[in-house]
Amino acid sequence: MSQQILILSQSHLEGTTDHVCQWLHHLQIPYLRLNGEDLFRLQHLSDLPGNAGVSTVWYRRKISSFPAKYTLKQPDFSTQYTLKRFLVDEFNGLHSFLFYSIDRHKWLNDPISEDYLNKLHVLALARQCGINTPFTDVVTSKTAIAQLLDSYPELIVKPLSECIFLEDTEGGRYKMLTETISKENLRTVPEQFFPSLIQEKITKKFEIRTFYLDGDCYSMAIFSQNNRKTKDDFRNYDHQRPNRTVPYQLPADLASKLDQLMKSLRFKTGSIDLMVDMQGNYHFLEINPEGQFGMVSYPCNYYLEKKLAQWLSKQHSHEKEICQ
Repeated sequence: MSQQILILSQSHLEGTTDHVCQWLHHLQIPYLRLNGEDLFRLQHLSDLPGNAGVSTVWYRRKISSFPAKYTLKQPDFSTQYTLKRFLVDEFNGLHSFLFYSIDRHKWLNDPISEDYLNKLHVLALARQCGINTPFTDVVTSKTAIAQLLDSYPELIVKPLSECIFLEDTEGGRYKMLTETISKENLRTVPEQFFPSLIQEKITKKFEIRTFYLDGDCYSMAIFSQNNRKTKDDFRNYDHQRPNRTVPYQLPADLASKLDQLMKSLRFKTGSIDLMVDMQGNYHFLEINPEGQFGMVSYPCNYYLEKKLAQWLSKQHSHEKEICQ
């Protein structure tokens, strides 16, 4: 049976996947792109790609939105949310079956580690690799925050998992971003709250987004500190006055430690967020194995889509040789 590269993605809002596929087509490398939306046209479980026909797998995305719509006889916000969570779990049960159907060594990243990446665990691993990280804690009370503010002038709060977009019953949309907590706005914090990740706020000189590909780091400096909208979180994009971005070379020692970190997670690719403080010290923030890299590729002329397609091509050729 002939083998091909399997790309797991989504059908909309995924320009990076589109461009990698274009390069694979140009290189005349056989591939199958399976979008999450395609699973809604599945006739039988046997229609899913099998191990024998797959040389390597790039797990990029799952799905942008469910093409099938479901409603309740008496809908309200709570029941609609419960139904949505159930459907997400049902979809994940089918999608993750592929993780166990295809040999683990064929995946660009370990799929289970990628799907269940834990931010606190990654920070602990980074420290074990000798990488500097901000002070981090998880707290549940205003009292705990007040105590920390005696040691740190300002703190930030951000999700333990990933940021999401919220939508209210009237169609209003809200995005979740990193926020600053200080003694001045501590009064707005409730006495008790859901366990929340707190970090010391680093006064940054600039931020760095690094795309890692099997031992190589492609970095971009983001000068976000002088813009009110992006000062705390560069993802709060200012489309009227975009941040200045330039190619950046990480120190060799730091790049080596990041390589060690990624290998400990069994990741061959991912986006890494770093920060440089006013004294020039580097601080590791987090890894996003699915992180967009078009934002690094185009401004810095790295042609990362081509590099990834070439890497997948080499893996495909290597797997073919083993099977012959």
